[in-house]
Amino acid sequence: MTMTRKTITRRVSTLATLILLPASFVIGETKEQLEMQKEGIELIHQLEEVARDVQYNAGRLQSFSRDMNLSKWTHYHHLETIKELVNDGLQPALKRLQEIHPNLPEWKQQSIDKMLESAKGLAADTHSAILSKNDTGMVPPALNAEYQELVVRMRTHAEDLVKTSDAAGNYAQARLKAARAGLAVPTK
Repeated sequence: MTMTRKTITRRVSTLATLILLPASFVIGETKEQLEMQKEGIELIHQLEEVARDVQYNAGRLQSFSRDMNLSKWTHYHHLETIKELVNDGLQPALKRLQEIHPNLPEWKQQSIDKMLESAKGLAADTHSAILSKNDTGMVPPALNAEYQELVVRMRTHAEDLVKTSDAAGNYAQARLKAARAGLAVPTK
């Protein structure tokens, strides 16, 4: 199959035009939409970092919850750290993601919804773990089955949040990189 000179010239011209056009034009997104997506990526990475810190602290609590000799202060310290991470780290980032949520692609909206679900579960279980620990008085955490179960669930929520935010962040970065390279990236 031979192409005519005219066909080759037309294809090269089309390719050169696509390469020279701004990526946002090629994929049908405005500069504002791309900026919002960049902000979304940064927020998702922030969520991932905070979720990793929560996961670490919840893992420590989980291992501590079997030790009869650890002080209640150790548990208190890690629970307070998790509470601060949720309130000061996750909550502001999630709030901003909810604000820009409608302006993001559908796939990112689904990821944000999943992250919100995990974060809400994490916050609820953290609150319940604090109450359970406080309500048991002098009973060591190693003998408090409810507390132990809540700590396991906290860690599970944090792990889910890490996995979702990591995958969403990597996918978003790859899409943005492809757009910057001039590749057509679906907007959904």
